[in-house]
Amino acid sequence: MAGKYRKLLDEGLSFLSLDLDQGQREQLDAYIAELELFNPVYKLVAAQGEDLVIRHIFDSLSGVQTLRALSAAYPSCRIADFGSGAGLPGIPLAIALPSCSFTLVERMGRRVDFLRNALLRASLSDKVQVVDRDLKEVKDRFDIITFRAFHPLADILDVVAELLSENGYVCAYKAVQEQVEEELVQVKRTCKSSWTANFVPLQVPRLEASRMLCLLQKI
Repeated sequence: MAGKYRKLLDEGLSFLSLDLDQGQREQLDAYIAELELFNPVYKLVAAQGEDLVIRHIFDSLSGVQTLRALSAAYPSCRIADFGSGAGLPGIPLAIALPSCSFTLVERMGRRVDFLRNALLRASLSDKVQVVDRDLKEVKDRFDIITFRAFHPLADILDVVAELLSENGYVCAYKAVQEQVEEELVQVKRTCKSSWTANFVPLQVPRLEASRMLCLLQKI
């Protein structure tokens, strides 16, 4: 299975200006292989084949340059992926950002089992931790918190606020900016915490869909 999508990955990584070394490429191959192996049983993502690589791997990696720039502000940057599910975007980000430590927060048992196995197969167990708890039970703090296809912002930002380090960032993978702006209106109406927001457009190789990062900081 290793190298199955080598040509597609070469194209996508070049498009994203990501120069992964041989070890990182092997980690990415191992993760994709594990995702393909377990997806039919665990229903981890709604895609397969090249579509899986484009919609999930490339989409996750499209945020690397932004997260790399943000992480440079922290001596030992700690990044958390909330509602990690199949390890997206956390595992591709951990492969591409080896200087950062990662925590994957996921409360569903079968997905937790998949994550631990995938990290073992991709030789990431030493730098990526899995926390099998609900967000409200997490006690740690992180410099950057990211999530993808997770709850609406208004539902979770008060919880997230308690887990973010001083001057930390929330980096939410989102689609259409207008929809995110509607979510932010609801945040102002219902959340106790106050936030500033910036939008970073993302270009995902071979994906003709609107993608962006919503960068949030507590006021």
